[in-house]
Amino acid sequence: MGVEQLAPRWSQHRRIWPLLACVVFVIFTLRSLGGGFGVTGGSYAPQSQSSDGNIDHIANGTLGFQKIFVIGLTSRSDRRDSMALAAAFTGLDIEYIDGATSIDDKAIPPEGLQNGVNRGSLLGWRAHMNVLRTIVEQNITSALVMEDDVDWDIRIKSQMATFANASRLLVQPMKSTLDQHLDPTFPAPMENQTFQNFYVGGDLTSLPTTSPYGDLDRWDLLWLGHCDTRFPWPSDGNAPLGRVVIANDTTVPEKQHVNQELGSSELILEYPEHTRVVARARVSTCTLAYGITQAGARRFLYELGIHKLTNTCDMMFRFVCDGVDGRQLATCLTVQPQLFQHHRPAGSTAGYSDINDHSGEYHEKGSTANVRWSVRLNFPVLVNGSTEYIDQFPDAPPVGREALEMPQSPLD
Repeated sequence: MGVEQLAPRWSQHRRIWPLLACVVFVIFTLRSLGGGFGVTGGSYAPQSQSSDGNIDHIANGTLGFQKIFVIGLTSRSDRRDSMALAAAFTGLDIEYIDGATSIDDKAIPPEGLQNGVNRGSLLGWRAHMNVLRTIVEQNITSALVMEDDVDWDIRIKSQMATFANASRLLVQPMKSTLDQHLDPTFPAPMENQTFQNFYVGGDLTSLPTTSPYGDLDRWDLLWLGHCDTRFPWPSDGNAPLGRVVIANDTTVPEKQHVNQELGSSELILEYPEHTRVVARARVSTCTLAYGITQAGARRFLYELGIHKLTNTCDMMFRFVCDGVDGRQLATCLTVQPQLFQHHRPAGSTAGYSDINDHSGEYHEKGSTANVRWSVRLNFPVLVNGSTEYIDQFPDAPPVGREALEMPQSPLD
């Protein structure tokens, strides 16, 4: 083959290379763009796909989980309307799991019919079992499960990223080790050991590779929405005592506004203003929102759906996380104040629950405890594209400073 025959092909190649270069540039640019941890969310392309443990994945539509499921009755169109708006305004992709409306007594696990659990609570239990079974059947690596009446802060993505930085300190081994942990009480406290506070920041533990919140084989459940909890105590005897402090968190209300509900007052009494603390879950109540792994879903589905039914659903979640009631201990983390909370809308209180009767009152205004920039209470702001967000719990002005600076009247 002569030079004359090669020349035309080389000329064609020279024309193709610039086109290929342009295509590569466009693809690279699109992959590099993303919404980050913005206030109102939106689509997001992580800057690095090298690891499922990359914290940037929390800025995606599922908060770093594979799926987000919302449990709710199809008849509660009011809740689905609100949930659709809340998810859209914060850039979350959700899937519904229909609430249970009937259950055959034959399907209730041992002890269930003898423990006095009412029919509404049994239906709530079955709804959570259905979502756990879905996670198991679809082999979902991790999921966030929410009940359909929960609310959260507009800044949920940045809050969850901070939470992930905290949870890693409790479950990941220290750098360059396989089994040494930052918390000296891991896996359980020895005699006379007490808790230590650790602080978000630094690079003390190994980076996870399977989940932003810590490797999936190191935790079962993240109890992110509850109506009470407490820190682990040495007397519990079966769980590490370490606490990770998130200091100067402006998304946390001042202590005067924090509603501990049925939980412990330790957070309010022992920590400064605007502090959030992550620790092992203990004596928690209300399954408002939780992250769960595939292994965790299998464990909880067995314990609550097969092994025995001894109480309401949230109480049995507590039993597994606490390792009591004949249940094998699971690795559960929680956060105080919680990141997801019941929303109480304006209007009749009859709609507050599909399990218990809350009728008889009427509220002029809606509310969500412990959530400053409630996404639901900010619907009027968000639908108009404004960023003048409503803060349920604004900080109080400094007390006494103005009085000290005011001129004093002369004494008579």
